[in-house]
Amino acid sequence: MIINIKNIEYSKISSFADKLLILFILCFSFFVSFHPVVGKYLVNNMFYIWLISLNFKNIFFYLKNNKIFLFIIIFFLWITFTVIIIPTTNYYNYDNFIKYFLLPILIIITTIKKEHIKYIISAFLAGMFINELISYGIYFELIQNSFLGFNIVGNKFNPVPFLTSHIEYTLFLSFTIIVSLFSIFTINSKFLKVLLSLFITTMTINLFITTGRTGQFTLLMTIIFLIIIYFRHNIKYIMLSFVTIFSVFILAFNFSSNTNTRLQQGYSDIIKLIENKDYNTSFGIRLTSYIIIPDIIKDERFNLFYGMGYCEKDRIIQDIQIKKIGTFMEGTFGHLHNTYIALLAGTGFVGIIIFLILWYYLFTLKIEDGYINYIRYSFFFVISFGGISSELFWQKEVMLLSAIFISIIIYTTTNNKKEKINE
Repeated sequence: MIINIKNIEYSKISSFADKLLILFILCFSFFVSFHPVVGKYLVNNMFYIWLISLNFKNIFFYLKNNKIFLFIIIFFLWITFTVIIIPTTNYYNYDNFIKYFLLPILIIITTIKKEHIKYIISAFLAGMFINELISYGIYFELIQNSFLGFNIVGNKFNPVPFLTSHIEYTLFLSFTIIVSLFSIFTINSKFLKVLLSLFITTMTINLFITTGRTGQFTLLMTIIFLIIIYFRHNIKYIMLSFVTIFSVFILAFNFSSNTNTRLQQGYSDIIKLIENKDYNTSFGIRLTSYIIIPDIIKDERFNLFYGMGYCEKDRIIQDIQIKKIGTFMEGTFGHLHNTYIALLAGTGFVGIIIFLILWYYLFTLKIEDGYINYIRYSFFFVISFGGISSELFWQKEVMLLSAIFISIIIYTTTNNKKEKINE
């Protein structure tokens, strides 16, 4: 009798913790575009509530029923193996992988239900809308130094609100623009269509008045691939879409001084590289990531199977960069502007193969809901192309963003009787 009473009481506590956890997840989605410190604070508190809710029991269910989640765990175990087998005194990268990527995924997938997904996505879009308003406030010098208790990162010449740099902010913008595009074709209300079109237009302008070429690149490439996927049987729509994209970028080049300057700077970087072999430019430093691949593989500290070690990789890469490219590379701290090369260096060929298998399932597993399927493709291409110019597991904000949308994809692709998920 006493045991039954205790079980009933704890069941109430667990149920309350579950509801509280959903609220925290919505807050997490809203604030993910603000600052990684907020995300870290929310994840820390979510973790304790998660333990009380007992939702961690669902982990084994997902291990058996979802290949994306299975390979995330395998990937984590392989990273852990490289950390153990190669001694290190710096666990910063490993710690960040757990805090900003793995732990949020564990909490979200074992907690959410189908009816929560639309609110999670809406919370993220609402957060980006607030960021956009603040960005325009910075651009018109209405907001300076700080806002809502957060320090402002940018200025009127590069209006980035709270995220670490224009790289992360423009990537978030490009993803938001693409996600919002779907709704224009699905909602019936003319008023909402006009409102959403205005939102997308101002977001696109915001993208081009910021000095981040990464977001512009991911927007371009993602839209091209989505056009091919969704309009591959209609040449007329494909041609019309390409003309529209071309027109937007031409207008941006002619009317946005930042876009014009950055493109001309890119051209100047290429000329310096060709004529003077000068790698000390934005483009040149990114190119060095490819140039040193043979040096990475030939380095005695690199193992074909497990690489240089997930936590030792940055230190060793910095040595290679300084010796191969020049002393100015010391300021990069071993950062490789490429997710795939970084994973090869840090986890070896086994690690990069595990990651690519995980990425393959992320792209191919069936999703019946058309909107979520579109979001899956949008996320996949934005992060994949973003990984060509930066490191996914270096950027805290991008890891947090990935945790949210990978969790949604895992939930919707889980092979089981859906009504039993997280019940």
